[in-house]
Amino acid sequence: MAQRRKPRPRGRRTGKLFALLVGIPAAILLLIAILNWVVMPLYTRLGREIDTPDVTGLAREEAEKVLARFNLKLGEVRVVADTLQPPGRVVTQFPPPGRKVKAGRTVALDVSRGSDRVLVPDLGGLRLEEAIAAVTAAGLRVGEVESLRTPDFVPGLIIAVRPMPGTELDRNATIIIAVSAPAGKFPMPNLTGMNIETASGIVASQGLILTPVRDAPSDEPVGMVMFQYPEEGTPVADGDTVALIVASPVEPAPDEQ
Repeated sequence: MAQRRKPRPRGRRTGKLFALLVGIPAAILLLIAILNWVVMPLYTRLGREIDTPDVTGLAREEAEKVLARFNLKLGEVRVVADTLQPPGRVVTQFPPPGRKVKAGRTVALDVSRGSDRVLVPDLGGLRLEEAIAAVTAAGLRVGEVESLRTPDFVPGLIIAVRPMPGTELDRNATIIIAVSAPAGKFPMPNLTGMNIETASGIVASQGLILTPVRDAPSDEPVGMVMFQYPEEGTPVADGDTVALIVASPVEPAPDEQ
């Protein structure tokens, strides 16, 4: 005879049914909570409109922080010439201040690099090395150095600039400076250790003539004067020639086979 199956305990089926009846509502409540506290605030925040803050006049880094506080992002940044805002400050923005935009929108900025017009500095009384540094700092370049021999000024000082100080020029334009030179014989200045541009200017300012510059491989900075003739202190006069040797890169040794 076939054996009869034992009936399953009714309590076990009742427990599973109870867990199912309780679990489904709990899952629904959890889903509602996630939608209510996570999804909806995010959706609302991203969908709402806000007034674009005014960041003009701020430094770029500060402008980016302000945009972030308004839930906006920094977009394209262009560097433009501007006579009103100092370098690094925001000149214009798009969208403009006050325009309503969606949160998360990017804001493009134009940042000032300063004016493309600069003023010729006053170099009177400076030595040539100081004058060259001042001209470079002003955004200009020294084009020529003239030597004027006169007993009225201390030798080696700037006595004239063309164009005149205060003249407005395009950035990187060249100017001419005149340096007082001693009359008669004078000691040869020391040029070693200078870069060739500065050394050439000093030679010209003293009324001396620079012969074609030679170079020699060296570990010293490229273009630095290593040797000069006449040597420092040698008596020279207007029109004498000066020879210089400057450092050039050392060529790497060929690989060993």
